[in-house]
Amino acid sequence: MPRPWRIRFPGAKYHVTSRGNGRARIFLCRGDYLRFLDQLSSALDADQVILYAFCLMPNHIHLQVETPRGNLPRFMQRLTTAYSMYFRYKKSRPGHCFQGRYGAKLVEGDDYLLRLTRYIHLNPVRTRAMKDATPEVRGEALASYPWSSYRSYIGRTPPEDLIDYRWLKLMGRSSLKANQRAYQRYIEGLLTDEDDILLSAMKASRYAIGDDRFRNETEEGVLGVRLHKADDGDIAWPEADRVPLEAVLATVAAHFKVSEDDLRFHGRRLGMIKAVAIDLCCRFSDETQRQVAKAFGYRDSSSVGKRRQALATHLSEDPHLHRQIAQIEKTLSAMKS
Repeated sequence: MPRPWRIRFPGAKYHVTSRGNGRARIFLCRGDYLRFLDQLSSALDADQVILYAFCLMPNHIHLQVETPRGNLPRFMQRLTTAYSMYFRYKKSRPGHCFQGRYGAKLVEGDDYLLRLTRYIHLNPVRTRAMKDATPEVRGEALASYPWSSYRSYIGRTPPEDLIDYRWLKLMGRSSLKANQRAYQRYIEGLLTDEDDILLSAMKASRYAIGDDRFRNETEEGVLGVRLHKADDGDIAWPEADRVPLEAVLATVAAHFKVSEDDLRFHGRRLGMIKAVAIDLCCRFSDETQRQVAKAFGYRDSSSVGKRRQALATHLSEDPHLHRQIAQIEKTLSAMKS
């Protein structure tokens, strides 16, 4: 069977998987996990990829990501190459670290995206060792597993800069803490069972996870391209235009009736408004996060990541600001030709 085609376009969301060559372990000690997470953070920053959830298992990884720039191949090449070089030379193991190409399926629909976070987070208790464990034992093992985003999702550890927690809002509670508790119950309700809806959707297509309409449209789009090509490869669907950073900044300033200089350099008195400007510049402009940091007077991109994370947390408790951002997004989308 020919290997699946890669489908990439700005804003695409994926479930990405990769396993060790011959199913061998790719993490042999705590330092390996930490090294991978550090390289993951660097790759997310360099390629402007949004990470929603992750789980690192001894011989494979799961990532749930969005690519505002439609650049999944570049992101994964950067990440896997960096770790493979470290693993080969640090462990004196020649040959491939990862087995073949990574897996990547498009994901669409809030329900499926939320179910996917659960599927990813449940990986540590979907093992032979946990086969006969009680729900209580599984729940505690899951909440103490250090190499996934689950602990920060439920508030056991502080939010991580590299994670976007927006799907927590789908819990529909009135505060972040309440959403975290609801998410924990959502996870623990499936500790010993399978998500038949998600598994059925995952098996139904090599390219997409979602409802019938989305899977069918994706399959038809792939077929339409393959009819004109003889070899497998990547399918780059038309990319949306980007908006100049200055235009994004001016749009935000006009909406909130503040000056652009205040947004750039005096944001403390503006509260979350500066964070809104930073986030929208990252998502809509033609600049990288590092360049956005420079434009807003920061020394490095980590400050931008912290501001975006603070905004994501704040939005779970501020529906009015969420609606205002949606209005600005509509204006910025209209600027794309």
